[in-house]
Amino acid sequence: MGKKAELELKAEKEALKKAEKEAKKAAAAARKGARKEAKAAEEDGPAAPELEENNVGEWTDEEQAKLNEGLGTVPSSLEKRERWKAISEIVGSRSMKECAVRFKEVKENLMKRKQAEEEARLTAQAAAGSAASDAAAAAYAAAMEAAKLEFEEADDDAALFDEGKMGALSRADGGAAADKLSDNGVVATYAAGVKPHRNAKDIAVENLSVYMYGASVIEAAELRLSFGNRYGLIGRNGSGKSTLMRVIGARAVPIPDTIDIYHLTTEYPPTEETALEAVMSVDAERQAVELEIEELNNFIAGEVPGIDGESANGNGTAAAAAEEPMDEADKEAAQEECLERLNDLYERLEELDADTAETRATLILKGLGFSLARQGMMTKEFSGGWRMRVALARALFIQPALLLLDEPTNHLDMEAVVWLEDYLSKWTKLLFMVCHSQDFLNNVCTHVVHLDHNFKSLSYYKGNYDQFVETRQEAMTEQLKRYTAEQEDIKSMKEYVARFGHGTATNARQAKSKQKLLDKKLNSGLTEKPVEEKLMQFKFPDPSFLPPPVLQVNSLTFGYPGQANLYEGVDFGLDLDARIALVGPNGAGKSTLVKVINGELVPRGGSVRPHGHLKMAKFTQHFEDVLDLAKTPLQWFMDLYPELSRDDARKWLGRYGTSGGPQMQGMAQLSEGQKAKVVFAKMAKENAHLLLLDEPTNALDMEMIDSLALALKTFKGGVLLVSHDMRLISQVANEIWIVDKGLHKFKGDIMNFKMDLRKTMTADQKETQAAAEARRDALKASKKSGGAAAGGGGGGGQTLSVVKNSAFITEGIASVSAAAAAAEPAAAQPTHSSGGGGGGGGSAGMPLPSRLAALAVSPPPAANTATPRPQPPKPQPAGSGGGSYVPPHLRHKQNQQQGQPQKAKPAPAVYSPPTDAW
Repeated sequence: MGKKAELELKAEKEALKKAEKEAKKAAAAARKGARKEAKAAEEDGPAAPELEENNVGEWTDEEQAKLNEGLGTVPSSLEKRERWKAISEIVGSRSMKECAVRFKEVKENLMKRKQAEEEARLTAQAAAGSAASDAAAAAYAAAMEAAKLEFEEADDDAALFDEGKMGALSRADGGAAADKLSDNGVVATYAAGVKPHRNAKDIAVENLSVYMYGASVIEAAELRLSFGNRYGLIGRNGSGKSTLMRVIGARAVPIPDTIDIYHLTTEYPPTEETALEAVMSVDAERQAVELEIEELNNFIAGEVPGIDGESANGNGTAAAAAEEPMDEADKEAAQEECLERLNDLYERLEELDADTAETRATLILKGLGFSLARQGMMTKEFSGGWRMRVALARALFIQPALLLLDEPTNHLDMEAVVWLEDYLSKWTKLLFMVCHSQDFLNNVCTHVVHLDHNFKSLSYYKGNYDQFVETRQEAMTEQLKRYTAEQEDIKSMKEYVARFGHGTATNARQAKSKQKLLDKKLNSGLTEKPVEEKLMQFKFPDPSFLPPPVLQVNSLTFGYPGQANLYEGVDFGLDLDARIALVGPNGAGKSTLVKVINGELVPRGGSVRPHGHLKMAKFTQHFEDVLDLAKTPLQWFMDLYPELSRDDARKWLGRYGTSGGPQMQGMAQLSEGQKAKVVFAKMAKENAHLLLLDEPTNALDMEMIDSLALALKTFKGGVLLVSHDMRLISQVANEIWIVDKGLHKFKGDIMNFKMDLRKTMTADQKETQAAAEARRDALKASKKSGGAAAGGGGGGGQTLSVVKNSAFITEGIASVSAAAAAAEPAAAQPTHSSGGGGGGGGSAGMPLPSRLAALAVSPPPAANTATPRPQPPKPQPAGSGGGSYVPPHLRHKQNQQQGQPQKAKPAPAVYSPPTDAW
């Protein structure tokens, strides 16, 4: 290379270095400028992103301001429901649930906004090329953690009003409940068909299959439920009855939108509401009905503002009709459909008549065992069983189009079971229930649905349980005859073909003809061999002999601390041949007596003397407490009895109904009946002389109850049984002891006891109803007369007050005639109380009790200053000026005859319940 070339190369390198240096300087200057801009942006804060905040309830700014005011002024130290009640009163136009849900919504919006602001800040930093700020990230994390805690607290508050936990009125929700069910492992599939008519009242689902955690429960079945029928769903434990109920309750199958569903699942939560208030609070359905009436009236009048495809309550009757332009013929058809729906809605409003609401609620609670005093107790004072009765009373009070009940007789005493049986036997809508009591099913059901766990199918039978057993047995006998005839025919054909198929030409032709006939018969489908569900037979091992009495009770006196005695001076003895059933109302001391006998409770007086070698085994209502649900039945049983080999443990469990897959399945996933079988296996292993059974049938299917009855009858030891299942008692018990303010032996069998109980209940119900109606009439008369009940206090001026709060009585009302006599003068001669002088006779500050109880201790009120609960006006033709109500379909014709316009806008049905409606 020459010298000139070297110089040129050197110059190029220097120029390149200079250019690189200048480029670096420019880049550094650019980064410096970007950092300055980013710093300025951080100081000013990132631009607030435009977010569309959730406002499902369409809260106005004024309502939101009132909510903020309530949240700021009502102390958080109050009980949650009381706090939200006070906040709701401040807002005025929103319920407690709406306020709590809006508060949760606001917190959720706040979290979304913080997330969006952080994303905007990080985007700005990345664009500026600056390093992430650890301090800013830490501040964001702390802010988000605080926001999450606030959101979780708001979510807990909103969950207080989530009635789905105990069973609530369910309407079309766009599949939200079905998605939630799917998240819990339950999936339902069905054939896509014609969408049911929106005003239909029947349910028809083809090719239904249900899966639970991937396992098939029902395969290609047909679900058919007709309005007006009362269905009893029966099947073996673990066959999927409760799962099917959950599928229907979640609307995971096509159900007409106008069918509202109440699925009773768990007990009512413990709150400061009284039992009566808890039942009456479910009356919120009235508002939804009135909103739909108003929407339908607007559509008929030609005004459908703001409809976007769904009506106020999700039924979408008018909205569906207004989705797209219609010609006159279609519009008339849509109007006729709306008129038909209006008729149904007005019938529903009549059923929810406020004038009779409190009477109905009181009678339902009374029938379920709530005395007038107990109706005024707060639900937090009740046990889980009594709160379950409150939830059941709510379901009966609201009268849904479809009522789903899963074992409704559990937690009920004999008296309540008899009352519920009579009440449901008159149910005029659609009832679908799972029940283990044959006697209950016989007196309630018009149809029986059998879930066959072998074929995973649903079969329908008309009639009650006894008719189902008879019809099914006849059908199985006929099926067996057809199966036998077909098999003999097939056998004969095969023998002919085998014998003559290779003979002479004539015989070969005949054999070929027989083969074609056989193939055709096989291809057309054969009758399946009927599989009879065999009754599982098990027995409790016979104990060693002990001379009588094996247990002696002398002068027994018992009562819980701070409470009156349940029984005093009780004497009895138990032998190995004892077969005794304890009956009586809940709370009378049946389970307590069992605990005293077992040594779990110590009596106040007297003695319980068991034989020195006596062994007792006990089954309780809370039998799950003895199980370790984290283990499988086999693992738990082997841990409990380590001397058993694996094969011996499996054989023992299988002997008592736990065999195959369930032995290796976690007990938390087993049905209640399957868990009960594991407990029976444990009881049998204890080889006891005396079996103490407290409501053993609550979780058992019909077949297992029969097996248990047979085992108890053949048992050589003694049996003390607490049960409301009359069929089990009739098969097992030789004596019936009534536990109610003592211990008394009943002369007669369980059917005689049921008849006597029904007579007593009928008289008691009539007395309660008459007293409630007298009270209601007195309130009506006092409102009309404008009178006032006596009020106390020391203020000046005239005071009008209603004596709706008074002391509770412990049992019943003295007499109906006395109540009516007290009601008439109170209504006819209202008293006015002028202020002055001390002494309080007023009742405005007392807690709300049962109003019926006031009849026994004070005259009915003469006036009610609380805002009366208005009846929503039924729509009147424009210009009618009121008058009697004419049904919509008749009014349409009447308008034509009178020459009035057919689209006259009726008066809107507006209903604003007072804050203290009850």
